[in-house]
Order: sequence, then C-alpha cells, then structure tokens
Amino acid sequence: MPVVQPNKSKKAVMRAGKELAECYSKKCALTSNSLEVLNNWRLSHSYPLEKIRTILEQYSQQVDPKTLMGQRIKRVPSIVAKLNRFPQMRLDRMQDLGGCRAVVSSIQDVYDIVKKLQSGRFMHSLKNEKDYIQEPKESGYRSYHLVYAFQNKKYEKLNGLQVEMQIRTAVQHSWATAVEVVGAFTAQSLKSSQGNHKWLDFFKLVSHYFQELENGTKFRNAPEDLKELYEQLNVSQFVHACAVTANHIDKSNHQWASYFLMELNPTKKEIKVTSYPTNKLKKAGEDYLDAESRCKDIIGAEAALVSTNDLDNLRNAYPNYFADTRTFMHNLGNVLR
Repeated sequence: MPVVQPNKSKKAVMRAGKELAECYSKKCALTSNSLEVLNNWRLSHSYPLEKIRTILEQYSQQVDPKTLMGQRIKRVPSIVAKLNRFPQMRLDRMQDLGGCRAVVSSIQDVYDIVKKLQSGRFMHSLKNEKDYIQEPKESGYRSYHLVYAFQNKKYEKLNGLQVEMQIRTAVQHSWATAVEVVGAFTAQSLKSSQGNHKWLDFFKLVSHYFQELENGTKFRNAPEDLKELYEQLNVSQFVHACAVTANHIDKSNHQWASYFLMELNPTKKEIKVTSYPTNKLKKAGEDYLDAESRCKDIIGAEAALVSTNDLDNLRNAYPNYFADTRTFMHNLGNVLR
C-alpha cells in the first residue's frame, strides 16, 4: 500500500484543527488549506493502522477464530465535530484518527485478548487504555480500548502516530450499531449523550440489561423501566422503518437526492419515503414539520429526515448494520420476552 507521511509540523496540525473547529462552531466555510493539513495528517495514520490492525487480528483469532475485524480512518466531518465538541482536544494528539475493531463472542474473550496484547512483544508502545465494559460511558457504551503509538525503523515520520484498538462482544456491537442507526435517523448524537432524553435513557438501560444478559441472567419478566420506554418510543417499528428506508435508498436510483423524509404510520401499516435534492432542503424541512404534526396525533407514528451523508457515515462505521440491527432486536427480545 502507498505510504502517506506527515508533511507539516505538529504545531501546524494543531493550528489547522483549531481553525476547523472554530469554523464548525461559526458555521462558516472550512478553509482549503486547513482541510489539506487535516487530510494529510489523518491519511498518515493509514500505514500504522494497517500494521496495528494485523496484530489485533492475530491475537484475536487465537482466542476466538470467529472474530469479526474492522478498521477505518476517521472521516473529516467526524473529526471536526469532535474537535468542536471538546475544545481542549488537539488534532495532533487525537487518539482515534485510525481505529481498528475486533468483535468477539464473549466478555471473557475480550479480556483474554487484552491480556495477550499486554504481554505481547512488539515495538508499538501502549499509551492509553480504558475498560468501558466495567465502567461504561455515560451513554451506556461498552468496549475495551487500547491506544498504541506506532514505532518502526523504515518510516520515521510515522513514529508516535496513535491508533486505537476497540475490542467488544457481538452483543455490545449490536448495541453500538443500534445507537448509530437511531442517531442517524433522528439527527441526534446519541453516542455522545446528546439528544432526546428518552432515547438516551432507553439505550443506557439496554446497555445495563445486555450486560446482565451476557453475565448469564435469565429474564423471567421484562424489566418494567425498559419495557415502558420501549413502548413509548415505539422502538420495534421505528427501527424496522429505519431499515426499510435505508434499503429503499440503497435500491433506488436516487443519485440526485440528498435528503429523505421517512413517515411511519403504524395504524395503516405504512412507511412513506420522499426524496429531496440539495436545493430543496427548505421544502424538505417544511414537509418534515407537517409530517411531525400528523404523527403527533397518531399513536406510535414517527417522522424522520435523514441525509445521504448520515447514511454514508453509518455504512462506513458499521458495514453490516442491517444484520447488526437485527441482532440488536433479537438481543432486546431476550430481555423483554
């Protein structure tokens, strides 16, 4: 693979990050010079990511041969949004520009892989480690994170670049996928604990009960707190509508469209999807308000306006999100039955 190396100093990278975050908060156009610096810096993580991902895959396969692997270089909109959300964060020190993920069968597998990595012999140095399984994030997110600083003799400019490993179970992964799906269709950053408090409370509770499920708890009766939110949010039909809408977008020739309005009417058993080009955003917004007004008086009805960018983000982060969402609903059924 072609190796991209940093062409600017860390100070220049830091300045570019600050400029982009400031532009984001002011909703002004992102400057091309700063974007070029950012793009070179993030792509410089590609080679370290490939090498460190190989190590994670090797150790994971030893523990669980059915391990599912994934990797990604963080997308520009996600980077800039994160810099804006955390003003003290510096682009040159961001730990997750390059990230790889191992999805395994059990919590025990996660810790067995972590032990192998901690005792393994390789040049890269462990810089940070977070056990979000025992101490989940405020959102309910659970996974084990390790951040390694890349070290090699061939490309010295790449030394010190950081790559994040995420190790999680299939159940935890299904939860994370569902959060992304609902967040994309409701235009909320639920994974950052921002958005509708009922959805936030729902996913936090689900995370807790999924952990109980993985620890062997048998649910004889559906937990009342979770059941209540599940029904209030119309979770089953809303998630199904998200999948139908995404499938509609995938299979239809809508290359000209940038926005899609989804309207779910459970009483008529209908899911209506309307497409809008970029220059019709105002019309999309007006129709969205009308749809929300109609849904307000219908039990279980929902409306959502999703952009193709939101869906692309979802595909990039969770390529198998259809299957993962079905897994989430199956796991949720095991708690609520």
